[in-house]
Amino acid sequence: MGVLSEYFPQQGSQPSTLANGYYRTFTEPAPSFSAWGGSLYDHPMTRAAVERFAAACSKAKPEFLGSKWCKPLVRKLFETWPNDLMTWPAFLAKAATIYEMDTTVFIVPGLDRNLNTVALFPLKPSHTDVVDYAGEPWFVFHLYTGEVMAIEVSRVAVVSKFQYLSDFFGEGNDVMDPTLGLMDAQRQAEMQAIQNGARIRFIGRVAGMTHGDDLKRKREQFYIDNLSQQNRTGLMLYDNTFQEVKQIDEQRFIIDEDEMERVTKPIFYYFGINEDILTNSYDEDSWGAWYEGRIEQFLVALSEALTKSLFSMQEVQRGNRVMFSSSRLQYASNNTKLKVIDILGSRGYLTINEGRAIMQLAPIPGGEARPMRGEYYLIDEENNVIAESGGHGGSGNSGWYDGWDDHDGWDNHDSIDEPNRSARDGDGDGIIGE
Repeated sequence: MGVLSEYFPQQGSQPSTLANGYYRTFTEPAPSFSAWGGSLYDHPMTRAAVERFAAACSKAKPEFLGSKWCKPLVRKLFETWPNDLMTWPAFLAKAATIYEMDTTVFIVPGLDRNLNTVALFPLKPSHTDVVDYAGEPWFVFHLYTGEVMAIEVSRVAVVSKFQYLSDFFGEGNDVMDPTLGLMDAQRQAEMQAIQNGARIRFIGRVAGMTHGDDLKRKREQFYIDNLSQQNRTGLMLYDNTFQEVKQIDEQRFIIDEDEMERVTKPIFYYFGINEDILTNSYDEDSWGAWYEGRIEQFLVALSEALTKSLFSMQEVQRGNRVMFSSSRLQYASNNTKLKVIDILGSRGYLTINEGRAIMQLAPIPGGEARPMRGEYYLIDEENNVIAESGGHGGSGNSGWYDGWDDHDGWDNHDSIDEPNRSARDGDGDGIIGE
């Protein structure tokens, strides 16, 4: 019993063995993909860059938009967790890590006996083929366990980057091999220099001719008498076998700034990251730039890919879709958060609970209401008041306006002359009452 037998009952059809050859595309007669075999995750800096990206993506909030009657099992996943083995943060972090490491991540559905989607898994196969089975393209995934899994391409969400030659997959991270080789060479050179510096502390010249075995014995005796813990006097003594015994000054091996930059810059450019992000010392502006350039792009692509794989075209046209929002992602100072709440929260863009979520506060009962200021007037080109939004409290609700005077949401008025308008438009911005 395992994940394959529990969530993929259609494997009995054996499309991987009954396929009618590869599924041909415009650019690929035999589409296939293999996980990158490089050592990108073995280096501290590249692993840190991937981990920062994955950690930021993991804070996105999964949302199901549309009718509550459409795909209730899928809605349940987005309201709870994607599968029995993962939470949504773990799911997003793994998907983002695979995406960075292999430049392609597959999100495969777990199915019940009726072929309804009841789970979602980020998949990292060792090799993938696209085959033609009954006139339809199928993915054939060769897993690291040695098992083979096949599923329709239409059921799988695929998110790729560096997609050039293939119609399905990314190009991989082979271009990073020279940089990784330079990083490894620097690390080995530094380790060797440190080891040599710690091993040789004195240098001396031998007086006359000495047999090799005698020299070895004398050197060991020199160490015991002078450099070991047995010498508690602090005084070094040796016979006339050695001449000009000198202590070697310890020299620390440090990679200079220019040499280090040759390694760090390609990594920063390749992953679209900088030192402030890696060390969590970013400010609002640097976080915003990184979010818009890297995080948002991945979340949008993942949202669109999952929407396409989970819904039919007709269901999407009726407003059904899934997405990952950034309400838990954005880094901002409390001052900026308060300004956002004040501006958007007073104009009907945010509910009370959405404003509280920005400040990382728990929702409250009745918090789905949308506050809206009521002192606005709609003016036509001839300075006539076409409509008024209110500005007076509703019945029994002195501080809030709980209704409009008619169904269009505005109080209709006759014209207002220019002097009266000017008096009510205190700051001359064209909006009366503000």
